[in-house]
Amino acid sequence: MNIGDQKISDFLESLASKEPTPGGGATSGLLAALATSLGNMVLAYTHGKVKYADHQSLHGDCKNFLHAARDESLALATADAKAYGTLNDLWKLEKEDPLRLEGWDDAVKQATAVPIRTIELCNHILTTLETMLGKTNKMLDSDLVTASILAKSSAEIAAVTARINLPLISDHERTSELEKTIQSLIASCETIARSIDEACGAV
Repeated sequence: MNIGDQKISDFLESLASKEPTPGGGATSGLLAALATSLGNMVLAYTHGKVKYADHQSLHGDCKNFLHAARDESLALATADAKAYGTLNDLWKLEKEDPLRLEGWDDAVKQATAVPIRTIELCNHILTTLETMLGKTNKMLDSDLVTASILAKSSAEIAAVTARINLPLISDHERTSELEKTIQSLIASCETIARSIDEACGAV
């Protein structure tokens, strides 16, 4: 099931059920999508205002990116649920089961790669929101901050989701590389989110 096609109430019911998916990773993707939509709302309330006419080109670029990022966020939410579902199914099998042996490494790879991609996307979303500072309707600053909080939270949840799978990777050098990537991306997200908070007077 494509999470982007679900009603919010249906997603919440699925999330609350005693089923492995959707879970934290899918929630992360949904939060990122919410961040992009709030960002585009800020742009919608800025469009046509003479005060910000010099930034129309930037607004267009941001709008296009945020729209595409919304679609990717929802796709990642669905991909995460699918990846974890596959891993969970394999986990139930005996360790020496041929199906588990054949599919395990790829399942772990997917269950780790999807949330890391979500963190990367959140970093791009936050960077885009930051470029909008001072160039969008000041009355929507609280929404800009809220979008930032959502994107940062999405990244943090995705980091938890990725890290819980790292011990399952047999290549320790690869595990170390992925952890460094996660740390770097999260640090960037935190820095940008703090910058947005400070610029909008939220801290």
